[in-house]
Amino acid sequence: MKSFFSAGLAALCLAGGSTQAVEFTRDQAGRIAKSVGDLLDRAHYKGAPLNDEVAAMHLKNFLDALDFNHMIFLQPDVDEFTEKYGKELDNLTKKGDASAAYEIFTRYLQRLDAAVGRVGSLVKEKHNFTTDEKFIPQRNKLPWPKSEADAQELWRQRVKFELLGGKLAGDTLEKAAEKTTKRYARLQRNMKQFDSSDILQAYLSALGHAYDPHSDYMAPAVAKNFNIHNVQLKLTGIGAQLTQTDEGYTEIVNLTPGGPAELSKQLKPKDRIVAVGQGSAEPVDCVDMKLDEVVDMIRGKKGTEVRLIVIPVGAASDAERKEIRIVRDEIKLKESYAYARVVELAGLDGKLQRLGVIELPQFYQKCAADVEKLIGRLKKENISGLVLDLRRNGGGLLNEAVELTGLFIKRGPVVQVRQPKQTEVLEDEDARLAYDGPLIVAVGHHSASASEIVAAALQDYGRALIVGDQHTHGKGTVQTLFPLAQWMGNRQVTDPGQLKFTISKFYRIAGGTTQKHGVTPDITLPNVLDLLETGEAYLPNVLDADNIQPAKYQRTDRVNGSLDQLRKLSTDRIAKNQDFRYILEDIEQVKKQRADKSVSLSEPQRLKEKAEAEARAEVRKKERDARAAVTDKVFLVKTETVDKNQPLVALQPPKPKAEDKNKPNPKASAPKNPEDGEEPEDTTDAAKAILDVYLKETLSILSDYIRLQPKADRGELVVVPAAK
Repeated sequence: MKSFFSAGLAALCLAGGSTQAVEFTRDQAGRIAKSVGDLLDRAHYKGAPLNDEVAAMHLKNFLDALDFNHMIFLQPDVDEFTEKYGKELDNLTKKGDASAAYEIFTRYLQRLDAAVGRVGSLVKEKHNFTTDEKFIPQRNKLPWPKSEADAQELWRQRVKFELLGGKLAGDTLEKAAEKTTKRYARLQRNMKQFDSSDILQAYLSALGHAYDPHSDYMAPAVAKNFNIHNVQLKLTGIGAQLTQTDEGYTEIVNLTPGGPAELSKQLKPKDRIVAVGQGSAEPVDCVDMKLDEVVDMIRGKKGTEVRLIVIPVGAASDAERKEIRIVRDEIKLKESYAYARVVELAGLDGKLQRLGVIELPQFYQKCAADVEKLIGRLKKENISGLVLDLRRNGGGLLNEAVELTGLFIKRGPVVQVRQPKQTEVLEDEDARLAYDGPLIVAVGHHSASASEIVAAALQDYGRALIVGDQHTHGKGTVQTLFPLAQWMGNRQVTDPGQLKFTISKFYRIAGGTTQKHGVTPDITLPNVLDLLETGEAYLPNVLDADNIQPAKYQRTDRVNGSLDQLRKLSTDRIAKNQDFRYILEDIEQVKKQRADKSVSLSEPQRLKEKAEAEARAEVRKKERDARAAVTDKVFLVKTETVDKNQPLVALQPPKPKAEDKNKPNPKASAPKNPEDGEEPEDTTDAAKAILDVYLKETLSILSDYIRLQPKADRGELVVVPAAK
C-alpha cells in the first residue's frame, strides 16, 4: 500500500458529461460496477461493508448528482426508486448489475424533457413583476415537487426569476426569454449526449461518495485528464481553451501564450470551430458535439497536423468560413506552475525592504524543486523574508508536500499517514535548508490536503507563522488512483477506467488532525468566506476527526514570544484599512443573505437592491480612485527567469478596461448570492503586479515579524522541547 502515497490528494468534483465517448455495453458496465464495489468494500479506509446502508446513500447521491437543485424529478419518482433500489443497489453491484443507473437516467431525461417544455411555454406567459413574491434558487436541501402541478408552479417561479434577472442585467424581456430558452435547451442537449460511460461515471461516483466525498470512479478520458491537469501539467495539442455556446458551437476562449495556436496568428478568441480534420480525411462536423469530444479530436501526437474549419469572430454570416492548419506541440499548463514575486516596500524607517512571495497553485510533479529554484533566486535578490502563498492551493502529490516542507527544516517528521492497520511517519531526510529566514505561510478556505500538510508541519515546528482565513478546507485524507484493469484482469473491457478512493488519513506530527477542522492560523484576517458553508465539514459522509500519538520531533520556535504583539499590530492596521472596512461591510451583507436565502421576484424591490448595490460600488470606486498612487514595486520571477538567469523587470499593472456607461452592470443587479461562485482569477503576468488586500496585510505582518525578531535568532534555529 505504500506506493499509493504518491497518488494525488486533490479533490475531484463530479463533472458529468465531461468524458470522451466510451461506449460500455451493459455487461461491461456491470463488470466495472462489481469491481468498484469490491474495491470499496475491501480496501477503502473507512472499512465499511457494501450493505443496505451504503445502498441507500448510493441512491440518494445519484439522484442528487443528476438533480442537485431538486427541480427535475418528482417526489413519486424518488419514492419509487427508493422502494425499488434503496436496499438493493448493494446486492445488484455485487452481482455485476448496473442497470439501475440507466433506468434512473432514462426517467431523468423524461422529466427533463417535461421541464424544458414548461420553460418553452412559461417564457411566453405574461408575468407580474410587481407582486410580493419570493423564490429560493438554492433548493438542494428542499424536497422534490410532489406532483406535476407542484412542478409547474416551481418552474413558473424559476422562469420568472430568470426573466427578471435578465431584465435587471439590461436585456429586453424578449431577449431574456430567448436566453433562458437556449440555456435549458443546452442543458437538455448536453444531458442527452451522455453516453454509457458518462452515466456509469456519475452512478459509480455516487457509490464512492457513500464512503467519503473524495472517492470517485473515473471513466478512461477523465482519468487521463486528471493526470494531465493535476500531475503532469502538460498535454499535446494546439494551446487553445475552448467552451461551448448555447447554439452548440465550440468557441475559443483564449490562446496559450507561446502555444501553436497563438504562434500561428490564425486564431482569435471568439472564433467558432465548426469542423475538425485529421490528415487527408474529410473534416468532421462538430456543431452540437460534446465539448470533450471536440477537444479529443484537436489533441493528438506531437508534430502532427490538425485542420480546423472556423467561423472567424466578426464574420458577416455563419457561411463565412476558413480552414486553418496547425501542427500540434507539447503544451505546458504554466498557469499552475509555481512562481515568485519580489516586492519592494517602504519600511517604518523609510528604507526599502525587499520581501519575497512564492505562489504555488498546486502540488504537481517536481514542484518542490521549482520552489527551491525560486528561493535560490529570491535569496540572490536579498529578500528579508518570505511568504509561501497556498491560499488557492487545493492539494496534489503527497511526496511533494513532504519535500517542500523539507526546504524549510533541517530534517525530521513532516506528516503521519495512518492506514487501517498501521501508521507511517513520512520524514524529510535531507539536512539541507533552502531557506532559513523569516517565513509566513498564507492559507485560506481553499487550501486543502497537501497545503494543509505543509502549513500544519511548519506550524507544529514553530518554523513559520500561519496567516489567513479562520481555518483551511479540512481535507485530511489520502487517495490513490487505481487502474481497474489491474483488478479485473482480462474481462473484455479494454480500458475500464480508474477508481480514486481513500486509503488513509494523515495527521499532524503533534498528533492532531486537519480532517474537518483544517489548520487554524496564528493570525486570522477577516473574510466573507468564513460565513459560508465551505470546507470538508460541510460535505456529506466525511471521515471523522480524531487524534493519534505525536511523532518524535524537536520544535524550532522562531516566533520567540512575539505572536501577541504581531496580532495586535495587525488588528490595529485592519481597523484603519478602508479595504478591510469594505470587507466587514460585505460580511454584514452576507449575514443578512444567509438569514434569508430567498430572492424577491418583485422588480421594484430588486431595482431598489440594485440601486443600493450600485451606490455602494460607486462610493468605493470614487474612494479608491482618489487614493494616492501605489509606490510599491513588484518584480516577477518564473522558473525560466532562473533557468535563463534573466534580470528582474518591474511588473506594470493591467490598464483598466474601458466601461460602457450605457451598459448596466449585471453584478450590481442584486446583492451577490454567496453560492453563485467566484470570478475566475486573472492569471496574466500584468495581473500579478496587483497585491490584494490580504497579501498586503500578510506582507505587513512579515515586515513586523522581521523587525521584532531578535537579531541573534534571524539566521539560527532555536531548539526547544517538543510540545506535549
